[in-house]
Amino acid sequence: MAAKQASVRALKALNFCIADVQNGMGPYVALFLQSSVQWNPAQIGTALAAGNIAQVVAQTPAGALIDRLRQKRGLLLIGISMIAVACLATAWFTTLPVVAGAQVLIGMAGAIFPPCLAAIALGLVGRQRMDRQMGTNQAFNAAGNMTAALAIGAVGYYLGLKWMFYLVVGFCFLAAACVLLIRGNDIDHDLACGADGKSRPGRARDGVDGLRYEIKTLLVGFGELFEQRAMIIFLVSAVIFHFANAAMVPLVTEMLGKNQGAQRAVLYTSGYMLASQFVFVVVAAVSGRLAARIGRKPLFLFAFAALTLRGVLYTLSSAPYCLIAVQCMDGLGAGIFGVVAVLIIADLTKGTGRFNAAQGAIATAQGTGAFLSNSMAGYLARHEGTTFTFLVLSGIAFAGLAFFWLLMPETLARKKTRLT
Repeated sequence: MAAKQASVRALKALNFCIADVQNGMGPYVALFLQSSVQWNPAQIGTALAAGNIAQVVAQTPAGALIDRLRQKRGLLLIGISMIAVACLATAWFTTLPVVAGAQVLIGMAGAIFPPCLAAIALGLVGRQRMDRQMGTNQAFNAAGNMTAALAIGAVGYYLGLKWMFYLVVGFCFLAAACVLLIRGNDIDHDLACGADGKSRPGRARDGVDGLRYEIKTLLVGFGELFEQRAMIIFLVSAVIFHFANAAMVPLVTEMLGKNQGAQRAVLYTSGYMLASQFVFVVVAAVSGRLAARIGRKPLFLFAFAALTLRGVLYTLSSAPYCLIAVQCMDGLGAGIFGVVAVLIIADLTKGTGRFNAAQGAIATAQGTGAFLSNSMAGYLARHEGTTFTFLVLSGIAFAGLAFFWLLMPETLARKKTRLT
């Protein structure tokens, strides 16, 4: 393990740097299109929806592909390149087809990064150290998000919104350098797909027969995964969590944009992202250790509870500083979900060789929940107001809490000890 420490450190650095690029520009894209290009909400929504749909469609195939391929570092480099191209295209050619196409590239890249990073982590440190490593990785990722929020906010405020895209391209080069510092020979590729050296799917074959074999293998693998009742329950839980969660940040950003103006909205958006990511750093670092001690289920229930309370608190005040304070709770739910969801998947797929395929399926569930959330919240906010919308989202979170509490089993396998 000592020989792999350089690669583990490079993985930590990669999680820090890739946080700056994996969402393209995140909520700043809408601000840029609204303020600098004077797009209307329908145009912005169409472009962003293209990226969301692309990510949902790509997630499950991406996870299955990561299980099959050993070139995981190469996939990361491809994803980083897609983000760089998308940012430059959006900055230079602000037409709807180009921006929508750029969002598709960002969505496809976003489907690659999480499962690939988790697979590399599992292949580097092994199952025994995965709890702590995932917590560390997510903490570095959140720290990177904080740095990105500070840098992008400052550049957008002082140099102009277009310069934010160039900054993200610079982050892409740093992330690519970190990928190259991870040594391919340090990654146990059997372990990285959850096979534990005994059940990895067969290697790819050539020609038409090979394609048929690959498709059959994938279908059989998915069938085996979803024979588990716990996997189905967790998939539904992921849909509900993101159904309740995804629309909250856009609603807050929209409130700030309407009330504060473009430049001040950039600063406030950076402010609430910093606040939530600071909490995320702490929560993610602790979650991995707690998940190994008290189990996965109690932590996931706490994430649902925090999300429920957050939706209610948003309705109490529309003042920027109050919204930023409440947004800190996003770090609670997201920090726990980011760590514990991967651990639950690792528990449920142990020895199957389908770890990344399952991650892709759960990510598809998350994307489906996010799509439903944004679609429903946009309609409700227009016709019923944001207060009513936040309360509905909070109610969905509470329903998810009850569903997970009543139906989901604990997945942590505890060692039995003898009393002497």
